[in-house]
Amino acid sequence: MDETLLPKTTTSLGSWAWLVAQAIDSYGLDSQKIFLDAGIDLQEVKKPNARIPTTLMVQVWQQAVIKSGDPYIALRVAKFFQPSAFSALGMALAASRHVHDALHRASRYSQIVSDGSLSAIEETDTCAALVVTARAPLTAPTNPLGIEALFSSMFNVLNTISGGTLKARELHYQHHFDGDLKPYEDFFGCKVFFSSSVNKLVFDKADIFEEQPFANSVLTCTLDEWIEEHLSKFKENLLSTRVKKFILKNLAYGEVDQIHVAKEMALSPRMLQRRLKEEGTSYTELLDDCRHKLAVKLISHNKLALSEVTYILGFSDQSNFSRAFKRWTGTSPHQYRDS
Repeated sequence: MDETLLPKTTTSLGSWAWLVAQAIDSYGLDSQKIFLDAGIDLQEVKKPNARIPTTLMVQVWQQAVIKSGDPYIALRVAKFFQPSAFSALGMALAASRHVHDALHRASRYSQIVSDGSLSAIEETDTCAALVVTARAPLTAPTNPLGIEALFSSMFNVLNTISGGTLKARELHYQHHFDGDLKPYEDFFGCKVFFSSSVNKLVFDKADIFEEQPFANSVLTCTLDEWIEEHLSKFKENLLSTRVKKFILKNLAYGEVDQIHVAKEMALSPRMLQRRLKEEGTSYTELLDDCRHKLAVKLISHNKLALSEVTYILGFSDQSNFSRAFKRWTGTSPHQYRDS
């Protein structure tokens, strides 16, 4: 893989560090000292959009476990979670239509929280899973407790969206753990497996499409746009960023097939596929994501007929668009617009 396509040093969101600090303080420990010993000034990370190198956060987690004597500290972090800890992403998650919508949003914008990993959604007819894998090559050690805290905090906000009744189907962690699994299973309401091949939080589809009363599609669209703009500043040199910009700009004109896009990027279609794969994505995924984003925006604004939206997004007919929209959102365009 071309290392110029990846961050030189992987980082985490500064406000995420403050969440960890709260958990550390709850044991009667001095979080300021633990962070300073790791080379982090907590006052500095209060600055808007501050980032912390993953190498330093690994040291914080290690010392927090040693000094607290609590191997379940990642679950404790979730008790202090507030949506603002995930910046604009957290607020967008809280305003999402339902858990399924929030899962896709979390996957799409996970780099807001940490740019050291890739997130994806795996779906079958009955299940949907949030999968988190490390970026490679990594210049920092893996952070298993960071992954645990991410999943537990994510589950916290998803559970809030569902009214406090959400249970996962199963949870998998790649790292090893010899202790009692009951605290994890009580928290997530499911079987938990360590030493798995992947980090994966799985839900039954029957449980994740109930619409929440505080959903706000206008707010989520606005926040999504802010997140996209914010992330693009850090990923301007990535091919995937340039491809997405081109697709969004030209989708309505129908000139976004893979051959045309490759030509605009001065690449062969095969090289386009290869470079996008190195960045953890594909042309098909980028096109689908752009269509999803634009479809929700157009439907939410409620100004165009569905036939016009179908044409703008490049679908051959309205039934194909409706099927895609239901896959993205769990509901039909008509139901989404009327809600």
